[in-house]
Amino acid sequence: MVISPAPAPGNLGEPQKRFPMLTQVKSWALSPESLQKPSDSLDCINISSPTFSVTSKPSPTGSSSSICAWTNTSFSVQPEEGLGTQQCMRKQGKVKKMVCWGIQVVESLIWKNWELGKEFTKNLTLKNLNMKAQKLKYRFPSTKFFFTVYPQPIFLSPGMSFTLPVTFRPLKEKEYVDHLWFVMAEGEFSVELKAILPSHQLYFPPSLQFPLCAVSDITEARFNLCNVGDLPTFFTWDFPNPFHGIPTTGLLEPGSLCQMKVVFQPLVALIYDVQATCWYGNTGEQKSTIQLQAVAKCPQLLVYVNKEGAEEIDQESFQKVVNFGPSPVGYTMKKCIQLFNPTVMNAPFQIETNRNLYEDDRVFSCPVIRGMVSPGEKMWLPLLFQPQNVGLQSIDYLTILLPGNTSSVSIKITGLCIGPALSFKHYCVDFNWINLGESSTKSLMIQNDSDCPAYFMFEIDNRESVFSLEPQSGFLDGREQKMLIITFQPTHPIICYRRVACLIHHQEPLFLDIIGTCHSYDAKPAVLRPRHLKWYRTHTARGLTLFSPDVLGTMLREKKLKRDEEGALMLRHEDSEDPFPIKYPSIPPLSEYFLDGTSETAIFPPMVSIEPLVVNFDRCSISEETNPSPLCLINHTRGKVTVVWTYKPQSPFQVVPNVIDIPPLKTMAARLYFQPQYPNKVYAAELEAFAYYKVLRSYHNIEEDCTICPSWCLRLKAMGHTYEVDREFRFPQYILRVPKLFPAVSSNNMSYRTLLLCNRGSLMFTFNLMPNSSPDVTFRPTAGFILPEACQIFLLSTCPKGVTWKQHLFTLQFNFCPMYMKEIIMMSREEPLQLQLEPSKILYLKPTSVGGSSTSPFTIQNTTRLPLSFKWKYAYHNSKVVSVQPIKGIILPNEVMIHTWTFTPGKETKYLIRAVLWGWDAGTSSDLPPSETTHYVLRVIGEGIRGFITAKEKEIDFGNVLVNSEQRKDLVLLNDGNCTLNYRLFVEQMMKGPCDPEEMNNEPIALKMDKMEGTLPARSQETICLTAYPTCRLQYIWTISCSILTHKESKSETREVLCKLTLMGVYPTLSILDACATGSAGGISHQHLWQLLNLETLNSYLDRDPTPQELTFKVPTRHSTKRIPSIFTPLMLDFNFGASPIGSEPSVVVLLLKNSGVIPLNWAFLFPSDQQIDLEFWAEKTEFDFSELHQMRVQDNEIFSTTPKSGYLSPGQEQTVELIHRHIFSGTDRLPVLLKVSHGREILLNFIGVTIKAGEKYVHFTSTSHRFIPVSIGTAFPSHQIYELYNGGSVPVLYNIQLDPLWEVQNKNFQHPIFQCLNPQGEIQPGKTTQVYWVFSPIEAKTYTVDVPIHILGWNSAVIRFEGVGYDRFIMGDTAPFHTITTNDPTPVTTKLVVPGQVVFLSQSRISLGNIPVHSKCSRLIFLNNASAKETFKFSWDLGSSNIIKNMVLKISPMMGLVAPGENIPCVITLVASYQPCFYSFDLICKVQSQKALAQYKADLQAWEKEKHRQEVEFTITEKNLEGLPEFSKSKPSCTACDRGRKYKTLPPIQKEVPYTPPVSWSMRCPNTGQIWFCPEEPKPYLLYLGLTARAHNTDDFTANFFSEFPNYFLHQTLKEKKNEQESMIVEEEPDQSIFPKQVMQIVTDILTIVIRDLLEDRKFHEDVENALVEPIPYFSQFWSEESTQMLNQKCSLGHVSDVSTSYEREEENANQDEIKEERGEEEEESWDKGKLLESLEKSLSPSGLQKKTLDQLLSEELKGILTEEKSQWEKEVISRLPIFLNLRESVLENMIQNIMIEASRGEVVLTTKPRVIALPPPPQPPVQNLPSGPDSALE
Repeated sequence: MVISPAPAPGNLGEPQKRFPMLTQVKSWALSPESLQKPSDSLDCINISSPTFSVTSKPSPTGSSSSICAWTNTSFSVQPEEGLGTQQCMRKQGKVKKMVCWGIQVVESLIWKNWELGKEFTKNLTLKNLNMKAQKLKYRFPSTKFFFTVYPQPIFLSPGMSFTLPVTFRPLKEKEYVDHLWFVMAEGEFSVELKAILPSHQLYFPPSLQFPLCAVSDITEARFNLCNVGDLPTFFTWDFPNPFHGIPTTGLLEPGSLCQMKVVFQPLVALIYDVQATCWYGNTGEQKSTIQLQAVAKCPQLLVYVNKEGAEEIDQESFQKVVNFGPSPVGYTMKKCIQLFNPTVMNAPFQIETNRNLYEDDRVFSCPVIRGMVSPGEKMWLPLLFQPQNVGLQSIDYLTILLPGNTSSVSIKITGLCIGPALSFKHYCVDFNWINLGESSTKSLMIQNDSDCPAYFMFEIDNRESVFSLEPQSGFLDGREQKMLIITFQPTHPIICYRRVACLIHHQEPLFLDIIGTCHSYDAKPAVLRPRHLKWYRTHTARGLTLFSPDVLGTMLREKKLKRDEEGALMLRHEDSEDPFPIKYPSIPPLSEYFLDGTSETAIFPPMVSIEPLVVNFDRCSISEETNPSPLCLINHTRGKVTVVWTYKPQSPFQVVPNVIDIPPLKTMAARLYFQPQYPNKVYAAELEAFAYYKVLRSYHNIEEDCTICPSWCLRLKAMGHTYEVDREFRFPQYILRVPKLFPAVSSNNMSYRTLLLCNRGSLMFTFNLMPNSSPDVTFRPTAGFILPEACQIFLLSTCPKGVTWKQHLFTLQFNFCPMYMKEIIMMSREEPLQLQLEPSKILYLKPTSVGGSSTSPFTIQNTTRLPLSFKWKYAYHNSKVVSVQPIKGIILPNEVMIHTWTFTPGKETKYLIRAVLWGWDAGTSSDLPPSETTHYVLRVIGEGIRGFITAKEKEIDFGNVLVNSEQRKDLVLLNDGNCTLNYRLFVEQMMKGPCDPEEMNNEPIALKMDKMEGTLPARSQETICLTAYPTCRLQYIWTISCSILTHKESKSETREVLCKLTLMGVYPTLSILDACATGSAGGISHQHLWQLLNLETLNSYLDRDPTPQELTFKVPTRHSTKRIPSIFTPLMLDFNFGASPIGSEPSVVVLLLKNSGVIPLNWAFLFPSDQQIDLEFWAEKTEFDFSELHQMRVQDNEIFSTTPKSGYLSPGQEQTVELIHRHIFSGTDRLPVLLKVSHGREILLNFIGVTIKAGEKYVHFTSTSHRFIPVSIGTAFPSHQIYELYNGGSVPVLYNIQLDPLWEVQNKNFQHPIFQCLNPQGEIQPGKTTQVYWVFSPIEAKTYTVDVPIHILGWNSAVIRFEGVGYDRFIMGDTAPFHTITTNDPTPVTTKLVVPGQVVFLSQSRISLGNIPVHSKCSRLIFLNNASAKETFKFSWDLGSSNIIKNMVLKISPMMGLVAPGENIPCVITLVASYQPCFYSFDLICKVQSQKALAQYKADLQAWEKEKHRQEVEFTITEKNLEGLPEFSKSKPSCTACDRGRKYKTLPPIQKEVPYTPPVSWSMRCPNTGQIWFCPEEPKPYLLYLGLTARAHNTDDFTANFFSEFPNYFLHQTLKEKKNEQESMIVEEEPDQSIFPKQVMQIVTDILTIVIRDLLEDRKFHEDVENALVEPIPYFSQFWSEESTQMLNQKCSLGHVSDVSTSYEREEENANQDEIKEERGEEEEESWDKGKLLESLEKSLSPSGLQKKTLDQLLSEELKGILTEEKSQWEKEVISRLPIFLNLRESVLENMIQNIMIEASRGEVVLTTKPRVIALPPPPQPPVQNLPSGPDSALE
């Protein structure tokens, strides 16, 4: 960005006044490579080298300090001669230009650095960019400060330029602005003329983006600050925190730049978008800002202790653990942990270790103290373990800190220090006895049982001792073993026994017992054996070794001693009960080594001792005799002892005398001589002597074997050298390994440490401990020698005093030379028994529920180097309230241990408990605390309160869950109290549904909870996942109750109900709502189709629960390798598509599937190929049986197909499936198809379809048996029942039912017709169904069966078994409601299925009238809906076979019509039941055709017929010469072969004729075979089926069973009616003649003609008819009523002789006669009207003239009025009973209701609207004063 502030007048210099503190401190050259161009509009030109000055300056106003103390700096840039610099100036080549009407010119001319009184000229260049010449004119500038040459026209050719000078002449020091105008033919344009003053301008980018930075980390960014102004500019930066800029102040010369560095160090994770301000100018008032954008995020490191396996986690502190495991002492073990940075920024870290440890005692270390992990990178962090103390479990803690302590990871490091474990195979080497002068050798195996390598050495000088061990020192690797060679070469015939100590670095010493006996010819001492050593140690503990063997033998003989169980001697006590014998104690090896009797302290005093132990001859000369050193031998026993020195001839050291006898408790003197042989050599040796009781010289002196005592070995170290005074000693080459610290011990305990000194040279050197060494440490050995390539192990022991560190200094001198000194510094202290508790010695326990328990952690740390034993103690009565775990144990050094306090309050109160923690050294052997202990007092405070747990939701509903699946819900438990509660949940299950109660009780609980018990903290909530897995299709109800636990191991108390859970186990339920057939199966009725497909059974199967076998494959799976797959379902159904001729259109069945369940489902029709696994060609079976071949043919030719084959249905969703059977091959096609509902049922559907040959007859029988509806015995008029036959062929068939079996059943049942067939013969049209009516009339309560043959003329016959059940209604009662069954039709009432493309449909697909009485009239209203918005359809009703039943009227109004687009046509279906009980089942067909298609068809048919007629009569003769035409040419010119419109062809002549070939010149108009115009076919109507079912009962049966419903029905009286053109009435006397063949009709006509003719000629018949007409009508009690009887009595008393009832009976007789006439076929039409009716009634009721006269005389006028009124009432009653009146009334009411329903369907009437109430105003009352006052007026 470029800042161009307004110029400041006055002096622009003197920067020192603006910045008085600016001083130059340091300057350096700015390299060209480090500078960048600020933008494209600036150039960098190397002019001179700038210098920078850095000075300290106070922070400017507005800036704040940060944790990083950045120094505010400033700099100045000044040009210097001879040095290059970088200067930024504007690029001249990028001056902004403009193009106006083809003239290119600059936008402005700018003058800079001008002075007053001078002229400055700039050139303005004009260039013509057009392809034609241009003419310009210009005007002078408006001011006098800018001028140019006199204006003149400018002509510019294409591509030419013109330069116009412009001069600027300033008069004042200010800015000047003017314009130079140019005029062209197209218009005017101007160039700005501008003169500006020098100004301060700094350029830097507008924003600066920092890389992503971690919190407390540092990132930086740089940018260039350029002075693009004309003056030297001072600047000052003000950066907000956490940004810091370097430098903060400075001076920039014009054209110079400096590079700014901005440091970003965030302390908080935020998105920073701040502004930094740069102040510059003379007074510093000008400013500019730069936007600083940075993002700070918290760093993250993932620590992997074990990347490959499972990481170890501390169970108490949940810290990651790095376990080094057993590690060898003195070696450094290394493990690495992995740090991974998952972020996109650097992640710096710092390692923090435990600061409380003594630095020299630290065994764990990390070489990396701090570091950084790059984004997405991994870093291995090494950890080192260098153990120092064998057997010590070391623990330390390491913390990985991220910057700013935003997060940290604590790691626990553990390791066990293991040392060597050297052992001998045998700890005693027995050489038995050998002769003097001989030697014996034995081998001994030494092995290291540890993984830690070991250095060892034996304290024996092989050169001077009679025993030699090879190797004397060495190294054993881990798990290594080595063979030791031990040689025995005695020098005197004595008993030799030496206990050799094997010193091991970092291990306690081992001791090896070596025994051997030497015999000579003269001396044969007793042979020493290992048992003698065991007895010797026991005798030593019992103090018997002070006596010689002969004395012990005498005491044993005198019975002063006796032998114990092991054979050792012991004193005999006079008491009867001897005390327990003393045993040799188990002495620690280190104690045995340091307390061996050579020092002032010993475990057992030595028997014989020598002084001194070390003799140092120092410098000696081989030429001079060395003075001997005196020795003192002391006998501490009560027997005489002989000391024998084992002198070797080559040894320079010799003790004189060689053999010395020492009396009991006496001292003898001896001398040690040193005789060196070589000069300048160091001599050293360990001399050996054996002391023994003198009585042991011969075995004859030993009476008892147990009295033998081994010899005692005396060792004397002697050393000296023969170096001359001026001779330099040889420098010893050695390695000394010295630890810095003694192992930690408690007060009054010894601490031991081993040192290792190895001789790496080729010469032996000596060592000795200087006297100035620390006296507090026992150093063994203090002097000695080391052979070449051998090692010496020192043992140090000390007993530290005081808890402060004490330094021990040891000085070792080598080779007797003061120059070869080695100082050893070690530290030790007495470890205090100190435990560090939490900062406060008060433990506040959490409030706890009464009876419950809570835990609180309490941390203790062992700050010492000792493992400490601890134990908590508190009062006994508080033990029931509080407890701590662990109550006792061992805490390792530096270990932080968390103790868990358990608080179990017994009542609601506060508790104050005092607990004491005792600690002591864990190294003590006793389990009880020793005297040296420490203790700490802890105050424990707790409170017992009561709490409760509730559930957030009292009721949880899982909803509908698939059986054998899982559903999860969350149960939220709430604890609103102040205490933590331990709870336990209980679940009780209850199941509801159709299931055995015992099975439900034994059913396992189908609810899982992720936790049944737990702990809920105070004021918190916990979510428990509930998993329900129902196993049955039942309703599950679970009750979850909760109990508060007193403690975890106790039983629960009172349970409280938390919530109730409900679940409904469901299976996916698929159902078939509807089915319809099209194509060749279009003639199958709705009900028959359901029977063919067994849809009712299929729905019942689908509604059941699946079996476990069906759930073998829960989803469609290819599981079989066979063509015919295995079946896992026990359910099989036939899916019969019926029969159709070959080559006909496919039979299509459309099913409407619905997910009637509450969960989604997937369904599929699986063909056998869909269940077969795809195999390789070589694996397929090559031989197939008939079934496999048949299935292959069906599947390959797609005879059966389904579209779609699978689908998904949501709850309530419906889907149509199209099943197609193609008639390709004749015969019966079968295919097993599996209907699979995922996670539900699977049902095997046998697709069956029959294809018959053309012209073949075929009747399809759905089953070989048929069951009638059960009938009660004693029924007078059983209902007619229906049996259907379906013609699946293409030709009509005649059926004949053989009735002989029915007669046999009748003969067996007392001639009672059990089974009757009403229409045993008939014809079935192709593709149609006919109904055969049966009557089943049982006489016993049992099952009747009959096998009836049904013959199909010209085809096969079938035997059908008809079954019927008779029952006793009085016995069974309501348990047998068979009388209420109206139909077996399972089809839906409403239209569910809409075929694709169907736009016209019925509002109902089936009408069920239910149970109706005979003679009843029932009407139903349905609607024909046209859903199309544009097309009109024509409909017509076909009543089908409804004319079979006699005396039954079925009519539909209207029978045909048009349905406009969107119109609903009401259709009224009326059924008048016949006089016989019957089952009614009709399939009414509504044929729907498009009116548009019909019109097109009629037009096409008319055009086709016209064309046909033209082709029949028109021909063209092209022959020109007609004279030679033959005679046959005059015949009719037609071509019968080509005339496809003619129905018949002329038969050929009988005689033989010569075939004639017409001339080629005749051009007949025959239609081209390739363009045949077929006769248009009428559009195929779409068929809508309407099922009508009902059951008509006899009047008596109906009133007995449905008495309350009888008033709801109208009994229709049959009358003569005219046929309406729009209605179809089917009457019994007009049967449909189309169902009878013409031959049958002719025979019947002839027979009836003869019979009628004979009756007309028979006079007797005529007379009988006349007599029958005169016969009076019999009286029926059904017509009696109380009112009619009273009126009859009154009329009889008044002399009336006419009987009204008689007239009524006559009318009934007339009606019956009319019915008889109708049966005889005599049709009469009568017109009834109300006038004629009343006239006939008046005539029938009026009395004769004589009666009128009598009444007029006898009765008064009042009696006449009464009679008139009664007469009127009687007339009304009679009229109301007339059939015509009843029919009229029913018709009026029916029409009213139908009109209302039609209007409601059209929306004209809203039946649900609340009726309006209209309140009329009250009539006006006359005023009181206007009322009449007299009684007369009131009477009026």
